[in-house]
Amino acid sequence: MKRILVAVDFSDATPAVIEVARQLAKALDAEIHLAHVRELTAATAPGALSYGLAGMPELAPVSGVPVPGFNSMPQTIPESENQKSQLAQWEKEIAQAGTKVTLHQPTGSVAEEILNQADAINADLIVMGTHGHGAMYHLLVGSATKGVLKHATRPVLLVPSPKS
Repeated sequence: MKRILVAVDFSDATPAVIEVARQLAKALDAEIHLAHVRELTAATAPGALSYGLAGMPELAPVSGVPVPGFNSMPQTIPESENQKSQLAQWEKEIAQAGTKVTLHQPTGSVAEEILNQADAINADLIVMGTHGHGAMYHLLVGSATKGVLKHATRPVLLVPSPKS
């Protein structure tokens, strides 16, 4: 095991995900590839199948997700300066611990891009967090973790978010 892809999403689970990946990388002399997907807004056209509203614009008022007109293009959700500096900090801390680290910031559907990055770097393992959202959340919003688990062709290690 030489390449570990670590999905970073700034949730409560992220620090634990990074720590588990750091320990694994150190024990296995592996490199870490941090992947933060720059997500697109949920501009899903009616009839389109994807994560998000799954082509059901009538659910938009319930989910709080705006549904643009048919000709609207999805926009990238902007990153805050805090998120940019946190990514740089994690990258620096991992490197200072003696582990080779690379940051990837693809844009698109989270699950799809995590799997694309895993394929691109030929990852031996994907490490990502779980959020513990309920069934209604998954129905309305979908789950990147669920999408990765369903379509992954390599091992996936899930790290739970801390209990409140």
